[in-house]
Amino acid sequence: MNLLIVLASNPYSHDFNTAVKLAEASINRNHRTSIFFMGNGIYSVLRPEVKELYEKGAKIYYCAHNAQQRKIKPEEWAESSSMYGLSKLVTEADKVIMLD
Repeated sequence: MNLLIVLASNPYSHDFNTAVKLAEASINRNHRTSIFFMGNGIYSVLRPEVKELYEKGAKIYYCAHNAQQRKIKPEEWAESSSMYGLSKLVTEADKVIMLD
C-alpha cells in the first residue's frame, strides 16, 4: 500500500504525534510511506522525529513556497515540492490522510 500523510498543523499539536505514529505503523508494515508538510506544518520538518522517519524509509516532502514564507530551510534529506507535486502524490497514493 502507498500511504500519504499531509500535515498542515503546527509541530506541537496532537496532529504531529498522530502523523508520526501513523507513519511508524505504516513503515513497520512495509508500506510505502510519504509525508508532505505544508502551511504551519512546515515547521515539523525541523523536528528530530521526522528525520528518524526518513531514516526508517519514509519519503519526506515539503512545500517550498510555505518554507520560503516562513524562512525555513529544511535539511537536504527532505525533498522540496509544491502544490503541483502534492497533487501528483495524491493521485499515486492508495490512502491519503490530511491532518490540519
